[in-house]
Amino acid sequence: MSSVVTFDEETLQALYGVKKPACYLSLELNLKYHRFEDREVRFVLTYPDLYEIGTSHIGGKILLHTINNLTDFALMHRAYLPRPDMQEFMKEREIPLFTIEERRPVKEYELWGFSLSSELTYTNLLKCLELAGVPLFSEERKGFPIVFAGGPCVYNPVPLSPFVDFFSIGDGEETLIEVAKALREVKKQGGSREDFLQAIKNIPGIWVPKFGRYPVKKAVFHSFSPKYFHTEFPVPTVETSQDRIAIEAARGCLRGCRFCQAGYVYRPYREKDENTILKILDKTFKNTGYEEASLSSLSISDHSRFNDLVPQVMEYCYKNTISLSLPSMRVKGFNPDLASQLMQVKKTGFTLAPEVGSDRLRNCINKDLTNEDLYRAVEGLFERGWNRLKLYFMIGLPFETEEDIDALIEMLWQVHKIGKRFKGRKHLAAGISIFVPKPFTPFQWEAFSSKEEAEEKIRKIKKKSPRTFTLRFHDYRQSLIEAILTRGDEYTAELLLSAHKHGCQLDGWNEYLNWEGWLKAFEETAFPVEKAIAKRGINEELPWDFIKGVVTKKFLLKELEKAKNAVKTPDCRIVGCHGCGACTKEEIQKLKEHPIPEKIEFTVPPRPKKEFPLKKKVAVVFEKVKEAKFLSLLDLTRAFTRTFRKFQIPLRYSQGFNPHPKLNILLGLPVGVEGLGEIIEVELTEDFTFSKNLTEEINNFLPNGLNVKSIFEIDKSSFINKITEVTYHIKPLKTAGNWDFLKTEKLIDRKGREINLKERIKSYEFKDETLTVVLTLTNGNILNVQDLLHAAGLNLENTKVWREPLVKS
Repeated sequence: MSSVVTFDEETLQALYGVKKPACYLSLELNLKYHRFEDREVRFVLTYPDLYEIGTSHIGGKILLHTINNLTDFALMHRAYLPRPDMQEFMKEREIPLFTIEERRPVKEYELWGFSLSSELTYTNLLKCLELAGVPLFSEERKGFPIVFAGGPCVYNPVPLSPFVDFFSIGDGEETLIEVAKALREVKKQGGSREDFLQAIKNIPGIWVPKFGRYPVKKAVFHSFSPKYFHTEFPVPTVETSQDRIAIEAARGCLRGCRFCQAGYVYRPYREKDENTILKILDKTFKNTGYEEASLSSLSISDHSRFNDLVPQVMEYCYKNTISLSLPSMRVKGFNPDLASQLMQVKKTGFTLAPEVGSDRLRNCINKDLTNEDLYRAVEGLFERGWNRLKLYFMIGLPFETEEDIDALIEMLWQVHKIGKRFKGRKHLAAGISIFVPKPFTPFQWEAFSSKEEAEEKIRKIKKKSPRTFTLRFHDYRQSLIEAILTRGDEYTAELLLSAHKHGCQLDGWNEYLNWEGWLKAFEETAFPVEKAIAKRGINEELPWDFIKGVVTKKFLLKELEKAKNAVKTPDCRIVGCHGCGACTKEEIQKLKEHPIPEKIEFTVPPRPKKEFPLKKKVAVVFEKVKEAKFLSLLDLTRAFTRTFRKFQIPLRYSQGFNPHPKLNILLGLPVGVEGLGEIIEVELTEDFTFSKNLTEEINNFLPNGLNVKSIFEIDKSSFINKITEVTYHIKPLKTAGNWDFLKTEKLIDRKGREINLKERIKSYEFKDETLTVVLTLTNGNILNVQDLLHAAGLNLENTKVWREPLVKS
């Protein structure tokens, strides 16, 4: 018997009372998945944050593709942490945490994985377990699900070890397939949870805490085969944080910035060639219809084929009206002409990361960049008409002096002065974070700044920086939590548990950070905060020392000594192997095939301005019913834009640096109201015909409840002129409401304004506890149905509302 979570009419409508209800209702494009009953091994993958953050995670998409498409016996579904208001909604109705795909309770799956990219999601992991009804402590669990975790944070897995059954350390593609095979075999033999944990203990990269801190070598995905990369996946209709095609062009980085954990733990360096990247881009665009793309890498301009790769990708993006971003360009050697070429489709702001203000401190942290490099890049951008610029800095770094803070302020002034030499108002911003020492970096032994030290530096920067800069500082409290957890041990788990009990979750969100809860946890556990953030001795045993195959402690100590003396270590692709211990002999030899480009330099011929002539205009009639009624106007525009692009419908676009498709939803409905025949006007650049088969394919691609009913050609004026009235049905689900105001022909709307209903309402009728009201269009506008509900003492949380088709035939 299925225990899938279902919503009756009243419960579904009540979702209007939570923020962004569409995040919980499987309202994705191209949502295909294996059914629970069809596979022997069932995973759930959770990025423990809100849906808008977690669904963008590239690592999660890779693992979903790997398990679902490269095995014939396992499946992987997804679950995310709901917002606190949704948590309360679920608690009141005894709804457990469920998956996006089947809305099945997570606790029914066998393997539940958490992808951890930030220590500020640790309390979210505990909250997810609680919401699912799964015991927090590993030792208290019997049977399934078995809880595991991976991601960059688990290079120190110890603080989470009481709560997690096993950790996947390193690359997960091949590891999780082996884990799935092991579970299948244990199930065939009728084995237990303990049998399974014993069976996976020796898989590369797997640490099972119950067996102690035995040596574990991180897993490395040596082949970096493109077959493991996703090109077809569910596409969100709601706005998400990284809402684009993201192609992992390279994994690993050899620059060796001494503060950067990713640069050390993701070694060895591997990259995809330009032909592979173009094939992935082409397939992904044709499967998703995305408007933006990015090439993901820790340092994309270090890609050996960068100068060949980027022009080809730009050409593809230009032809398909895709904006391209390269989010990790090095400043050194940067050619500002390239920026203008890159943004021929969409021009946005530019971000540069000098990290610190002085060349000396930059040498300490091994950042290959000088102040002159930065000023040259800034001048080139302003000269070419760029007016938005953001700089990233860190404070609290090892070996930082007061002069370095002065140098940071001076750099802001220099950028300000450069901007004054060029026309146009400049929008300048600086994001300033607080350094956190991380495992497997040369600075893993260093101290984290005290509150007093950090606040003094922040005060100075605020006081002395130019007012033209918008300054954004990372919250010290969040950095402190991160610093404690990233280098924590088993005793840190007690602090984490206490914080969870005091209501801490979503610690990375300013609006949800519960600092009072953390203070209570510090007090309750008598946690030694000062000791936790203090400098560690180089001979001290560190919690993560049992993890092997990353970089050696000997190498890190050598790098720390160089940092003290402000000596840089060049990329080993330039000067040869430094003996970090992360690469095999074969991989060291293979690096010769991937040299860093001597110059970031290529030429893209000038492209003619794209013209979008209006050849045809159609009206797409669609219904937005059931759960799809929670899609907003922006969500609907996003959904139809991507759907039409996926099916290569020749959309007409606006002109300018940020082209948008010419789509217009008529008389847009409020979130929570159903529409039985809505209309979206679509302008086309070709005489395109929508066949019956194409309409069926479009409906299969759209989420449930959003369906195209018909498509017909219209003249080039707006179809709104042909609509004179609209009909709503209003059905209260709890209380009947007070409709006496209809007799007076006046109402007070939600903004307190008096509205004459005689001009707005053509007729109304009560039948079977449902009000049917016909509204008259006045100058293309109608009375907002929410004003009617408001006047009756109702709202969309307790009232079902649907609108009849805007056109009757």
